[in-house]
Amino acid sequence: MPQAFTTSRTPSILALSIAGLMLTACSGPEQTATESVNVQMLSSAPHLVTGGSALVELVYDSQGALPQIHVNNDAFTWPAPADADGLQTARVLIEGLKNGDNEVRVTVGAAQAALTLVNYPITGPVISGEHQQPYLCLSELAPRQAEDGSEQPRRFAIGNGEYLETSQSAGDCSVPTRVDYLYKSVSDEGFQPLQDPTRVPTDVATTETTSGQQLPFIVRLETGSINRAIYQIATLYQHGQTVSAVEPAPDGWNQRLVYTFGGGCEAGYFQGTSTGGVLRESILAKGYAVASSTLNVNAQGGCNDVLSAETAMMVKEHFSKHYGVPVHTIGSGASGGAMQQLLIAGAYPGILDGLLVGMTFSDAVTYFTDAQECSGPWRQYANNPDNGLDEATRTVLGGWPNWYLCDESLGDRPDRISPFDCPAEIPQAMQYHPEQNPDGVRCSIYDGMRNIFGEKSFPSIPTQRQVARSPHDNTGVQYGLEALNAGRITKQQFLDINENFGGWNIDYQLTPERTQGDPDAIRIAYETGRITSGDAGLARVPIIDDRLYLDDQGNFHASVYSFTTRARLQRDNGHADNYVIRRHGSEISLADENLSLMDEWLSNIDREDESTPLLERIVAARPPQLLDDCFAADGERIVEPAQFDTQQLFDNTAGRCNHLYPPHAGLRLVAGGPLSNDIMKCQLKPIEISDYAVTFTDAEMNRLQSIFPEGVCDWSRPGVGQTSTQTWLSFGPSPVNRYQP
Repeated sequence: MPQAFTTSRTPSILALSIAGLMLTACSGPEQTATESVNVQMLSSAPHLVTGGSALVELVYDSQGALPQIHVNNDAFTWPAPADADGLQTARVLIEGLKNGDNEVRVTVGAAQAALTLVNYPITGPVISGEHQQPYLCLSELAPRQAEDGSEQPRRFAIGNGEYLETSQSAGDCSVPTRVDYLYKSVSDEGFQPLQDPTRVPTDVATTETTSGQQLPFIVRLETGSINRAIYQIATLYQHGQTVSAVEPAPDGWNQRLVYTFGGGCEAGYFQGTSTGGVLRESILAKGYAVASSTLNVNAQGGCNDVLSAETAMMVKEHFSKHYGVPVHTIGSGASGGAMQQLLIAGAYPGILDGLLVGMTFSDAVTYFTDAQECSGPWRQYANNPDNGLDEATRTVLGGWPNWYLCDESLGDRPDRISPFDCPAEIPQAMQYHPEQNPDGVRCSIYDGMRNIFGEKSFPSIPTQRQVARSPHDNTGVQYGLEALNAGRITKQQFLDINENFGGWNIDYQLTPERTQGDPDAIRIAYETGRITSGDAGLARVPIIDDRLYLDDQGNFHASVYSFTTRARLQRDNGHADNYVIRRHGSEISLADENLSLMDEWLSNIDREDESTPLLERIVAARPPQLLDDCFAADGERIVEPAQFDTQQLFDNTAGRCNHLYPPHAGLRLVAGGPLSNDIMKCQLKPIEISDYAVTFTDAEMNRLQSIFPEGVCDWSRPGVGQTSTQTWLSFGPSPVNRYQP
């Protein structure tokens, strides 16, 4: 039955909502309209409803008539006073929707408004394509190895000292929804379980929210399952508080939602045992609600950002229907958590309003190009002392801080695109092997995204099994070109390296030949937003990049990925003024400050003139103190534009911030590629002598021609298949904006 709350306050509308049709009663020229009604979705787009319920807003002038809501064949009379005058605003939670189309009609006297709601099961899918199979629930995961050598079942830690150890394995991995309570003690670290929320502990701490309210630090923690994932929602709790979207927001909630994303990037195929983290003390203390799910952890969700977007959309919809529509939703996460935010905001704008990214990767596809190339056949060649490449020479080929970054940090991480290296949660007996188990689980992230990339058979695959296409290609790439032109490697070394670089096949077996990427996979990667760009949703959000500097450690979280991300915005929009880079070492934490600045930025955007283009509003609304900066180890703040000089690939230290935190390049940049680093397959051109700062002999030129018989990369042109991103694509079952590869 619908629930209702009448209020004169105008609620915030989700960016992806669609207004209902407004029909006002009218008659001949001698008569005037007496009633009007408008119905508008709040919790989701009308064609993307899940879980059998939807939150709508009604705006009506009854003129004494009793409003009625008709849902399919059921009618509900609005409990409003018959003599109410003027416009009334109300929120209604419509429940009991069937799967598929549902007709909602609101009548006030002779006025009508109609809306079709398309509902999908709470177990999904909605837009991510058919459910990934196999998919392991908690109790089906391979046990973990404990420190004492024993095998322990994998469990989901709720956060109050208890665990979920099993979920229903009838295809949807459901768990019963439960609500727990915790509190922050004045004397103990972390949160303590609270069995009876009606009795406030004597040692409870007090917190002050962003609105200045002093409240006991008690947290309500909801745990359940949505889209086959385990989700959690945490909010401050006050005694007597009811959880409802049709009543005024409780005093302890500042009407902002922080959605957290976890790191990693692996094949998935399982439910997972952790979320992006919702018991965030400093965030909850200020009155923010925090939500996340196991499929928003990139190492558990298969590095599948469409699945992550769908899950975040569904969890946020659930939150909006049962807690209230957030004024802003702020994404938060580092590494694979940053990757998800950028990809979701780029391809599915409106789920997140602002991004707090850390240890940024632009996307998985272009990142794994770096990892893949660092682990190719040339790595064996480079490490063979007989070939005469000392460590300094090997390092300069990518402009890295040290050879360790390519040799071990990146070179040991291509397993995410290999079908053989499965996460430990997947039992060994289920995993793919070309002879022993050719039909087993392939743990390439592309096989996990086969709904998106499509499948085909390859001659090298046993039983002619269909497997996902791969977008990786290195044809025509002249590795070390800029090092050659800078005099840092010799002609002989340049020729030897490129002659021995090699490639890989669809099973990620190394080959002496260069790799030819699948043209459909390459086009799909661009078209569907699996490679981020500035021409889609990223131009619609403010972004704060919290760049912890790890380059000097040879860590694969290299700072260049912040610059590649911003370069894409600059190329596509003429600027990247909605993207702020803040650099620092491990001594500094900017997390709380960045959240406060993002909240201020979003609030400022809301006050801008809506007739102004959104990107202009975002830039104009940026807090004046929020600028590119860096922090010395002693805390000194240095404000200067974050710059990556592509003319200084081997000594990028100009400026105080770059002197403290010099960014480094990578194989494709030293090969002459653009800073955007998003060309999967380059267009080719004939070899031109003018491209080289050295003079080749006839014999050397003949050798160069034999290495690149089809030509070399023309980096001045867009990549093969490089095209604009389409937003809000569906891969099924929703037919709206269904992708046609």
